[in-house]
Amino acid sequence: MKHLIGHIDGVWVSRAYHLERIMFRIAERCGFTVVSRAFHQFEPHGATGVLVLSESHFSAHTYPEHNRIYMDVFCCSPGFNPDFCSYVIEEEFSALSGTWKLVSRY
Repeated sequence: MKHLIGHIDGVWVSRAYHLERIMFRIAERCGFTVVSRAFHQFEPHGATGVLVLSESHFSAHTYPEHNRIYMDVFCCSPGFNPDFCSYVIEEEFSALSGTWKLVSRY
């Protein structure tokens, strides 16, 4: 089990529908199985989203005022590749940079 935690910079995502669309693309590219979802829109801007996965979960919290999104991907699939996942996240959000930490869970 691996837990990928980090944030991406240089992104401005302020609406929940935009966050949801990108997170579903990431889930598809990473081979995750989405079983449920929850998204919340903050006013005047900012959003939080969680995809519940059969492999565990994928969450994101946007801070448009700082051009940053915090991410959390917990996956129990033995084929999970955190390097590929972080690459896909940065690419899908067109991030300028990303900072990641990997925690092994046993």
